[in-house]
This record gives sequence, structure tokens and C-alpha cells, in this order.
Amino acid sequence: MSTSDSGTPRVVLDWLAQPTAEMIETRTEPPYGDPSFPMATGQMLPISTDGAAKLGLASGGRLNADYAVVQNMYRAILLPRLIDTLGLAAYDRELAGDGIVAASGDNVPFALYAQKCAGLDLQYLYIRNNLYIERLSQDQIDMFLAHADDPDFVTDPGLGQIVTDTFRRVMRQDDKDGDFQTGFDTGSFRFYNDAIVVFLTTSISPDEMDINGNFNDLYYERTALISDMLGRLRQVLPDAWSGHVSLLWWEV
Repeated sequence: MSTSDSGTPRVVLDWLAQPTAEMIETRTEPPYGDPSFPMATGQMLPISTDGAAKLGLASGGRLNADYAVVQNMYRAILLPRLIDTLGLAAYDRELAGDGIVAASGDNVPFALYAQKCAGLDLQYLYIRNNLYIERLSQDQIDMFLAHADDPDFVTDPGLGQIVTDTFRRVMRQDDKDGDFQTGFDTGSFRFYNDAIVVFLTTSISPDEMDINGNFNDLYYERTALISDMLGRLRQVLPDAWSGHVSLLWWEV
């Protein structure tokens, strides 16, 4: 695998500068989100460095750059498929058309930023599940790394088949079978182990506040539109996903 002058694998630079192995390992999100807010910093289940080490993706209890490379490649193949399957792009455009304010700057959640870096230009809706690529086999990991310098790796049929065969296991919170509930390590909310976790993130604009800093009618009008959309998404997403869906609204 070729590297940049700094020694960073090229895929990390070309496809997704973040997250690096260090950011994955420490499970933090600055500068993309408020680290004091539990939804921003709370990873789901910590990545297994022991499992990653068996695949050559960690040593001494630390993830290496190859972990980030494979995870970023996997994300770039998987997320467009999931966004299309769930039909999230149309809902995202509707939110924009309704004048809903999107998060920007340091308020952009890390998972939304990563989704954008994977080539998806959604402003509000994003998939929050972690990708535990240490659950792949050694042969599957090796196949990803063999394509790390291929700018067209997202269209490679072999990699696509790996993602098709493994994504539900790679996305689940706990690598166990069974219909049980789990949650963030912060305990902020709980969801089914096999659920796809979708966040809708919005922001508050100055025109939604009166001169005293209180919410005005425009804020409540936009909140009603968001609530209506959440209701519709809760109706359609479980069928599209063919399983459990956790849908959360995060106002930043």
C-alpha cells in the first residue's frame, strides 16, 4: 500500500481524512461536535483491539492505520447503499425545502461528517452505527487492503460482495445473536442489537428566537415539520430496513 510523505496510507487522505485510527480508538469526535454532549462522544460498543490485533489491525492495544483504511473503504461502499435503501435523500431534501436549519461548523456530528466524506451530501439525516470491521475474516481484510490504492475500489464486485455478506454483523452493536436491547456506553438511549440507528440533526437559527432569547412562532412551526417527518420515518424505515430501526432527533 502506498503512503503519503507523512507515512499516512493514501486512502485515508484521498477518501476520508477522518477518522484516523487514533480517533477511532479514543472514541472522540472533536472538532466535529461538542465533546461535552453524550450523543457526540458516546460510541456504541468499544472496538475490540484484541480482535483487530488478530487481523494485523492493532498491536500493543492500539489500532493501526490499516484499521482506519479498511473501515473507511467499507463505509464508502456501504453507506450509499443504505441511504438508497432507506430513501433518506428525499427526506433530507424535504427538510432543506422546508427551511430547516442544518448543523454547521463545529456542530456537525462526526458520523454525519464521515458520511459526507464517503460521498453522501445529506445535511440532516445520517446513519450512526459503528462499523466493527474486526469482525471480518483475515481474507476479507486482506482483500480490502489489496485494493487500498485503487481509486475505483467502491465499484469492485469482490469488495461489494463482502459488504453484502457481512454488513448486518459488522453494524450490530454486540456480536451476539438474539433479539435483545443494548445502548450507548453513556446509557443515553437503548435500541435493539440488530437495529440500524438513524439520527436527524438540526440546528437553531437566530430568526427562531425573539429579542429576549425565547423561541418564537417560526421555531415551533419548524419543530412541527420535523415532528411530522419523524412520524413518517418511523412508519416507513422498519419496512425498508426489514428490521428494527432507532430514529433520534438531535438539535444542536
